[in-house]
Amino acid sequence: MTSLLKNLLGQAAIYPLSYYFARFIAEQSDENIDSLTALSAALVSEANQQGHVCIDLEQMQQKLIFNCEGLSNSELITGISTAQWCQDLLQNHCVGLPGEITPLVLENSRLYLYRYWFYETQVAQAIRSRLQTQHQLDYELLSKQLDQLYPKSTDQRLSEQKLAVALSVIQKFAVISGGPGTGKTTTVINILAVLLSQSSNTRIALAAPTGKAAARMMDSIRSGLENSPIDDSIRELIPTEASTIHRLLGYRAKGFHYSHQHLLPVDCVVIDEASMVDLTLMYRLLDALPGHARIILLGDRDQLAAVAAGNVLGDITGKGRVIQYSTGLTEKLGKILSEPLTDIPTSNSSPAIADSIALLKQSYRFSQQSGIGQLASLVNQGDIAGVVSLLQSGCSEIEWFSNQVDRPEQSTLDHILAHYRAVVTSDNVETAFNAFECCRVLCAMHSGPFGDIEMNQRIEAAMRLKHWISGEPNFHARPVLILSNDYELELFNGDIGLLWRDKNGLLQAFFRDTRQGIRHFPINSLPEYESAWAMTVHKSQGSEFDSVVLVLPPSNSSDALSRELLYTGLTRAKNKLAIHATTSTLETACRTTRQRYSGLASKLLWE
Repeated sequence: MTSLLKNLLGQAAIYPLSYYFARFIAEQSDENIDSLTALSAALVSEANQQGHVCIDLEQMQQKLIFNCEGLSNSELITGISTAQWCQDLLQNHCVGLPGEITPLVLENSRLYLYRYWFYETQVAQAIRSRLQTQHQLDYELLSKQLDQLYPKSTDQRLSEQKLAVALSVIQKFAVISGGPGTGKTTTVINILAVLLSQSSNTRIALAAPTGKAAARMMDSIRSGLENSPIDDSIRELIPTEASTIHRLLGYRAKGFHYSHQHLLPVDCVVIDEASMVDLTLMYRLLDALPGHARIILLGDRDQLAAVAAGNVLGDITGKGRVIQYSTGLTEKLGKILSEPLTDIPTSNSSPAIADSIALLKQSYRFSQQSGIGQLASLVNQGDIAGVVSLLQSGCSEIEWFSNQVDRPEQSTLDHILAHYRAVVTSDNVETAFNAFECCRVLCAMHSGPFGDIEMNQRIEAAMRLKHWISGEPNFHARPVLILSNDYELELFNGDIGLLWRDKNGLLQAFFRDTRQGIRHFPINSLPEYESAWAMTVHKSQGSEFDSVVLVLPPSNSSDALSRELLYTGLTRAKNKLAIHATTSTLETACRTTRQRYSGLASKLLWE
C-alpha cells in the first residue's frame, strides 16, 4: 500500500523536500514513513517553505494538516492530545529538547528544525543582551541637540520623530516602524547626526535586504541631507552609501566573510526595509556585529513579511500590539526632552523590548484628506465597509475596476497600456526610465491568470498587436527584473533595467545606478531575469511609484490574499491608485491576516 506522504507527493499537496526529509527521519528512527514523527517532520518542512519558523502542535489540531482537500486532521493525527503528541515525539532520538543537537527540536508545543530553533534563539539572545546595556552619553548635549532638531510645537504634543531619535540614541537596539511618508529617512538622518555629534569617529554602516531597497535608501538620505538643518561639519560625516545586507556581510559562494569569528568593523548598523529581513538573514547580521555595536531597524510592521521563513520585524514589535513604555524610560525621557510626556503610553507590564520601539503614525505624504492614506488606514483596521464606501465615493486619487471574473478584463489591459505607451515611444533610455518608473502593475501572485507572468505576456501581446514592440523575445524597450544576485556585475535580485538599442543600434541592458549613473551590459551577461511590466507585490517592497495598478485575483482562486498584501500593494502608490478587484476579493483580503508561526515574540516576552 502506498504511503500517505507518497500519495500527497503525487498529488503535489506537499513539496518534494518535505517528503524526502520525512523519509530521512523515518530511516534514522527505524520507523514507517507514516509514523507520527515522520508526519511531524513533513509538517515542519512544509511550514518552513510557507514562511513559518516552526509549527505549533496545539494550533495544528485546530486546522487542516497539509493542503489537501478531503484530508482531515483525524486521518493523520487520530485523537491525540498535544501533551501526548509531545511525549511521543520526545521518545524518538531524532527529536530533542532546547539545547540538544537533533534534527528536530521541541520547545513547549513548538516543533522546529534544529537550524531554525538555533537561529531564533540566537536572535532573541542578541537582542536581549543589547536591551540590558546602554551607551555612555552626554545627556545634556543630547537634550540640546533634540531641542535644536525638533523645536517645541504649539500643540504641546511630543513629536513622534523626536521620541524616535531619543530612543534610538539611548538604546543599543532600536526599531522605528512607520508607513510610507511618515519621515523615517528624516528621523534616521537626525539619529546619525546626534550619534556623530556625541562621537565623531562612530563607524556607521547602512544596508537593506535588496539592491533596489539599498539604492532607494541612498537616494532618500542624500535628498534628506540637502534639506537638513544639521551643521555642515556633521553632515559631511553622515554616510550616504548603502549596500545589501549580503554585501555588507561579505557573502560569497562559500558563505559569509563576517561572523562571530570575524566581526564587522562597525559601531552602528542601520537596516532599512526591515520587514523584508527573514530569520536566517537577521541571525547572520546579528552574529557578525560586535557586542558594543548598536543596530537600528527601519520598516513598516504592517507590510508583508519576508519571503523566506520568519516575520522578524512583526515579532519584535509585538505582532501589532500597542506600544507602551516603562516608567523608568519615561522618567529618563522626561529629563532629556525637557517637556511634558503626558501623551506617551506607559505601562510597567510591557516587555523590555517595548522601550526600544518607536511608531511613526503621522504621514507627511498622505494628508488626512488623501484617498490613498485613508484607504491604507481602513485596510489596516480590516474595515471592509469603509473600504468599499471609499472606493465607491469617486475619490480623484483612486479608480476601482470591480468587474473582474476569471481573468482581468480588456478594460484593465487598456488602462495598463495607456500608462506604458510613453515607455515604448520614448526617444532615449533616460526618458524611458522616467516614464516606466512612474507606473507599475502589481499582482498578488506569480502564476495563474491574475499572476505577473501571464499579465506580462498579455501586456506584450497587446503591444505587438498595436505594433509598439517587435516579435522578438528580447525587444527594444522591454523592462526586465533581475531574479538573482551577480556581485561581479553589481546587479541584484529586484533590480530593474530596460533593454534598449544604443547609438549603434545594438540592443543592450541598461540599469540606473545611484553612484555611476546609467550602466549598460550585454544581454547575454545578465543573471536570470524576466519581464517587469507587472511584478508581484512582494517584489515591489522597497519601491514607490507615482501610479500603481493593483490587480487582484478572485477570492475563491487564491490563498495569497491578505490584509498585509493589500496594504503593501496600495501603499506603493504615491499619487494615483487603480484597483482591479471584486468586492468579495477586497473583503477576503481585509479579513485575512497572515500569522507566521515562530517563537521569537515569546522569547522577547510579548506572549
